[in-house]
Amino acid sequence: MRRFSILHPLWMAFYDGAIYEDVARHWRNRTFLYLLLLLALVWIPFTIQTQNEVDEWVGREAPFYIDQFPDLSLSNGELSSSSSAPTLLRDREGTVLAVIDPTGQYTSLDDTEAPVLVTRTQIFIRGEGDQVDVSSLPDGPPETLTREDLYVIADWTRSLVNTLLFPVLLVLSYAYRTLQSMLYAWVASFFTSSAGGNLPYRTLLNLALIAITPAVVLDTVHMLMESPLPDWFWWPACVLLSLGYLRFGIRVTLESERRAAD
Repeated sequence: MRRFSILHPLWMAFYDGAIYEDVARHWRNRTFLYLLLLLALVWIPFTIQTQNEVDEWVGREAPFYIDQFPDLSLSNGELSSSSSAPTLLRDREGTVLAVIDPTGQYTSLDDTEAPVLVTRTQIFIRGEGDQVDVSSLPDGPPETLTREDLYVIADWTRSLVNTLLFPVLLVLSYAYRTLQSMLYAWVASFFTSSAGGNLPYRTLLNLALIAITPAVVLDTVHMLMESPLPDWFWWPACVLLSLGYLRFGIRVTLESERRAAD
């Protein structure tokens, strides 16, 4: 009979072998529901943080940049502007981010330090090592972009983030963590025999789904705190941590089976 609820691994997975023993004996498919709960909980703070950042940008920063834009029209591959002079888009420090100039005053990026230049018929993008990519503007039906359109796009982006960010993160991370746990269970099958026992793959998978809890929680804290630890160190550390907890869970389970057999 199951001893612990679906909530208990959230903290017991860090220190208590009893949860691993209970999972191995009684949980069956509940580990997949637990993984969904775990990921939903850890994505909540990140989602709120990201939504707040997007709301702040749309409310404060977007108008600063949008109000610099003239009305633009593109027809048959040629750009026209409501401004009779070149438009220099700047950030709050005054750095020029892009130049929009259908007038012909700017003809190449040699005329400006901006990384992007849009002329009447071409767009120039400065890459690494001062390499410049040049492409023609699309030749299509007439289109117009106004400031009102940009405000609509900004509001649409905010609504999209508020609506879809959480479910998209949850679905993608659930698929990733499930595949990761399946791989960990396969790896664990090799060192299970060396521990003096034999566990079916399904049991190893259930244990792996619990064993990744510390790494998932710590990875969320690491992400929210913007820890300076480099990825080349952090990701291998999370893998080793998960495999370490998985080995711990396997050992506890095997010892429990031996006691039951005596």
